[in-house]
Amino acid sequence: MKIFIVLAILLPTICFGVSVVRTIDAPDTNISGLAWGEDKLWALDEESSFIYGLDPVTGIVEVSFEVIHTACPSYSPAGLTYQSGTLFSSYISGNSSSYIYFYSSSGNYLGRDCLC
Repeated sequence: MKIFIVLAILLPTICFGVSVVRTIDAPDTNISGLAWGEDKLWALDEESSFIYGLDPVTGIVEVSFEVIHTACPSYSPAGLTYQSGTLFSSYISGNSSSYIYFYSSSGNYLGRDCLC
C-alpha cells in the first residue's frame, strides 16, 4: 500500500513541479480512501472497514474506529472525505447503487444517505 500512496503523490509532483515532503506507512493493507481534516490524514480500509486518523508527521494512528454499514453489508468501502468535523464514507455495489455514511471524527455514527 505504501507504493500506491507514493505513486498518488508522485504524479502531481511530476505534473506540477512540487516535491514529496515525506512518506508514511499505511495503517492497514487495503486503503480505499484518504481525506484531510483536523490536522490528520484519514484513511479508510476496504477490507477491515476501519477509519484511521493519522498524525501526518509521524504516521502514528491517533484514532481508529470500525465503520457501520448495516444497510449494505455486501458493499465495499470506496472513498472517504472530510468536511466540518464530519467524515463521509462511501459504499458502492456492482449494481451502481451507493450509500454515504456520516461519522464524527471521534467515530460516532451520524447517519446515512442512499444514492440509489
